[in-house]
Amino acid sequence: MKKILRDACILSALTILAVFAVSILWMGITAEIKLVLELFGLSFIIAVVNYLLDELTSLPIIGSYILKYFVVTAIVMLFGFIAGWFFKSNFWMAFIYVGIVFVLAYLLDAIKIKRDIDFINRKIKERA
Repeated sequence: MKKILRDACILSALTILAVFAVSILWMGITAEIKLVLELFGLSFIIAVVNYLLDELTSLPIIGSYILKYFVVTAIVMLFGFIAGWFFKSNFWMAFIYVGIVFVLAYLLDAIKIKRDIDFINRKIKERA
């Protein structure tokens, strides 16, 4: 299921980028296209930061999630202020947006970890 979801997300991203490339050539960068490209850029930055956090820290999983939540929220706030998504009065929305994504990512990660544990246990039983 994870592979299907990952492949669907990659295909969707490539489709969006291809459609937007044609739209940019045809009409220029509209506000909607600019927003989606900003989201792609933000996602790339967050993916790099998450990778670096995984490589540089050795926290327990809950500590890692907490650290990543606050680091990613700070990045989203900074990026949002630069891009004009947030104003000083509604910066708190970044905590909500990041929280929603983190809950979904945590659930997907928990499912993957459970499957990995079941697979490892099955392999151990087969050897015994």
